[in-house]
Amino acid sequence: MTEPDPLRLAWRDLIKQTIREVVTHPGLEPLASIQPAVARHAPGDEQSQIQALIIGELKRLHQGALARCGLRPSAFTAWRMARGY
Repeated sequence: MTEPDPLRLAWRDLIKQTIREVVTHPGLEPLASIQPAVARHAPGDEQSQIQALIIGELKRLHQGALARCGLRPSAFTAWRMARGY
């Protein structure tokens, strides 16, 4: 069994909130939501790592993981369509 990522554990609420923000605003560029959210809450030396975690989570987001982020399938579908997926 692998060790949990301490950065992911420490910032899991911010990661979930930011993913929810990105998906529920499909017309915005994802980084337009990610960068300010991370800048408001995370220390400067961890910001790029946290942004990378969020982007990775967005790339792997699927129907089965929506409830974890408080998302509805309709919002996810609209976001995917806006992104051209």
